[in-house]
Amino acid sequence: MRPEHQAAQETPCATIEMTFKRAMNRFLCSACATDFQPAGSPLCCRCGAVFTAFDGEDHLCENCMRAPRHFYQARAVGIYEGALKQLIQDFKFHGKIHLAEPFGLLMLHVFYNMYAQKTPEDTIPNSLVPVPLHARKHRMRGFNQALLLADRCVKLRSRLTASGSPSMETDRTMLLRCRWTKSQTGLNKNRRKSNIEGAFRVDFPERAAGKHILLVDDVYTTGATVDECARILTHAGAARVDVLTLARA
Repeated sequence: MRPEHQAAQETPCATIEMTFKRAMNRFLCSACATDFQPAGSPLCCRCGAVFTAFDGEDHLCENCMRAPRHFYQARAVGIYEGALKQLIQDFKFHGKIHLAEPFGLLMLHVFYNMYAQKTPEDTIPNSLVPVPLHARKHRMRGFNQALLLADRCVKLRSRLTASGSPSMETDRTMLLRCRWTKSQTGLNKNRRKSNIEGAFRVDFPERAAGKHILLVDDVYTTGATVDECARILTHAGAARVDVLTLARA
């Protein structure tokens, strides 16, 4: 058994639902802790969209067949509703940054599932890259939630993995946000895509060249933001870009 997969077996719970209840028992009542839907199979093997059917194989969704993505795969902890939605809003907008710790545990659980396969393509990423905030937005909020999540994943993994496992780090400056954009909230898919174009850059392509990068963000809505980030990183020479988020709308 590969060390990464072995570590996955050593996480506190066997399923993401149990992990959610255990991780959030200090923040939710027992009833609210059950108001959680994992973003599990059957789903789109590219963007991670969850299908309405309760069984069946993972396969490409219509959107990914019509418009190929710049990332290889995207996965999320759960659906953006119920208790998870409320916790994320508390985390982002009400300054409850202590939630980064249990969120990191949940994301690490999904991380292990993403790379538990034995195909050559499923190597462990070299770097976790948080989706950056514009400097003005960072000053307004006081923190970048994606950076906090990436840092927690890296630190928790270092505690759980066996010695000799491939190293992984958070790179907070590989990808930069160079243009202010209005909020994506309320915009349709096409307007989200045009709103985010030209908002990111990589100043030193050699830092991305040949790397397997895992983009980290809080919520995947239409995928416009993470796809634009993946496009910029791939153009800079990244060998592969994956996406991991807390929630999927």
